[in-house]
Amino acid sequence: LTCALSTLVSAIVPPGASTPLFYLVATAPDSAGVNFLPIRLSGGADPYSILNTGQPPAKFYFYQGQLLALDPNPQFHNRGFVNTKLAGGTCTTYGEFGVIGGTNTNKCASYGTFGLSSNQENSQLGAKLVFHWTGGFYVCGATKIESDKHTRVYYKVNAADGPGGCSPIELYTVPVIQ
Repeated sequence: LTCALSTLVSAIVPPGASTPLFYLVATAPDSAGVNFLPIRLSGGADPYSILNTGQPPAKFYFYQGQLLALDPNPQFHNRGFVNTKLAGGTCTTYGEFGVIGGTNTNKCASYGTFGLSSNQENSQLGAKLVFHWTGGFYVCGATKIESDKHTRVYYKVNAADGPGGCSPIELYTVPVIQ
């Protein structure tokens, strides 16, 4: 039975991609209220990632060193980024995590510095998404997911940076299978 199942299930690899498709799933202390929720794209003109919405989970992959999210329209390449631009135009050490299609003139947006770090204790848990190989990801705002609020994902170099009321999270890969 195990052999039969392994031949029926396979990873999906977009053409030219460096990795198969994967979901990013948040793990956090129970008090954060987001454990095992997948990253979703908020949709429309809003490029930022959220953990609660009616949108389907985002499917990510790496292509030539860039973190990309699969788009139903194949002419767009939705690149992962962290927007560290404040309303006044200055760059900071924190910002919202999201994906954006096409080009962007935001000088504070960072695109090419995402990576995957293998779990040294148990490689079956998937790889952890890292950014600049320092800092970490956070869920900010209400500590519990509420269906009528968008809980956004932030990156911070230091825990004290940016908005308060944040809980640290880790984003792990889970393979997309067919």
